[in-house]
Amino acid sequence: MQNVYAVQCMLCGRTSGQVRNGAFHRAPTAPPLKSRGGRHWCGFCGGNIYLEHDDSGAMFIDPAPAARPLYPQRRAS
Repeated sequence: MQNVYAVQCMLCGRTSGQVRNGAFHRAPTAPPLKSRGGRHWCGFCGGNIYLEHDDSGAMFIDPAPAARPLYPQRRAS
C-alpha cells in the first residue's frame, strides 16, 4: 500500500503535487516549490505548505517517474 499525501498551501489553498512513498511528484500545472533556508514554500504564492493524507486512492499526477533526471549532467563537447 502506498502512502499518498497531497501537498497543499496554507495561504492560497492550491495543490502543488503529491508525496508518494517519500518522493515528491509536482502537479503538471504547478510551478516548482520555492526553497529558502532549507524549507519549501508554495510555488504559486510563497505561502507555507503542508501535507494532507490522501486515502482516496486517486492519483491526479502520472504515477510513472519522469524519464529525465532531476539534475541533468552536462555533455562533454
